[in-house]
Amino acid sequence: MVEIEPSRIEGRVNAPPSKSLGIRYVFLSLLTDVSLRGLPESDDVKVAVNVVNALKQGKEELYLGGSATTLRMIIPVILALGRRVRLDGDETLRRRPLSALKSLPGHFSAFNLPLTVEGKLGPETEVEGWESSQYVSGLIYAYCLLGQGRIRVIPPVSSRGYIYMTADVISSVGGRVTIQGEEIAVECRNLRRFEGNVPGDYALASFYAIGAVLTGGEVEIANLYPPPSYVGDHQIVNMIEETGAESRVTGDRWIVKDTGRRIPISVSINDVPDLAPSLAALMAVVPGKSEILEAERLRIKESDRVSTILSTLSSFGVSGSYSSGTITIVGGEPRRGEVECPKDHRIAMMAGDLALRAGGRIRSAECVNKSNPRYWDDLLGLGSRLKIKA
Repeated sequence: MVEIEPSRIEGRVNAPPSKSLGIRYVFLSLLTDVSLRGLPESDDVKVAVNVVNALKQGKEELYLGGSATTLRMIIPVILALGRRVRLDGDETLRRRPLSALKSLPGHFSAFNLPLTVEGKLGPETEVEGWESSQYVSGLIYAYCLLGQGRIRVIPPVSSRGYIYMTADVISSVGGRVTIQGEEIAVECRNLRRFEGNVPGDYALASFYAIGAVLTGGEVEIANLYPPPSYVGDHQIVNMIEETGAESRVTGDRWIVKDTGRRIPISVSINDVPDLAPSLAALMAVVPGKSEILEAERLRIKESDRVSTILSTLSSFGVSGSYSSGTITIVGGEPRRGEVECPKDHRIAMMAGDLALRAGGRIRSAECVNKSNPRYWDDLLGLGSRLKIKA
């Protein structure tokens, strides 16, 4: 449990290493030699390491913990290898639907965990793009293993930026991923080894940034990658600026400062769903109505994030509602609140930001270990009046 008194967040902090990039670099070890520095110590990345190693060792049963990224990416890889493998995970992962499997080749004993995967990829694969782009990323790795292949993504396509992220990782070792609309061509020959650092994560770092905005502070967040041209979690830099705060990236540093200005915004999170909890915390202190658009897919995250975002806001006295894919938040001044983490790391971090403003208590606060085990310690380092209790 964590108890937080109203605090001012200011100072310098390193961005948490990117969970998304960390998992992709781990998967890269299926294709070539990989030497990584700064690999996240989060639960999801540990799962990816264990699963990839177990697959290399020929294991026929893989345990995915709560990592949906690893689950969805490993399934096409298993099909590329022509193996028969049983998959299972924790209760949060067992709840998550795997409807896109219906569009993949191969045989699946069920469309939720536990399930058995067996079959073989052909030279071309169609896959539904609505549920998650992670299947597409998995197919890119799968066809890299096979040397080449083509993917057609059935629209609508969600989280498209993560497909480009995967393509960037493959190109860093000499592979070629050509994306033209919904058509993706993969070619991998004579890949070189990879050595490098895992850069920081904008979505996870946004909780520090918004903590500063909510409390009249200023932070400098280091160890981030330069914002790429495609839509991705780095869009949070501009979204925060649109609400009136100072927010800019210079080199590998993101500087965020509260200006006292509060402007309501409406933003789509179809391509950046992981930004919804931090945006909701920010919108809670912006007078007037702000909107999170195209939010339906939040229902199939670690928790039903439409419900858990709204219930967390309500716990802090902030009004919110949901209708036709849109979360509407009427901002104002949060009051002291108490939240039980619904086994969802980002909801706990959202509650942490609100508690920095109004005071509060987060139970089962260790759920942040899924992506950022240092979250509470980092807040302490930034000046939060925070106590961690057993």
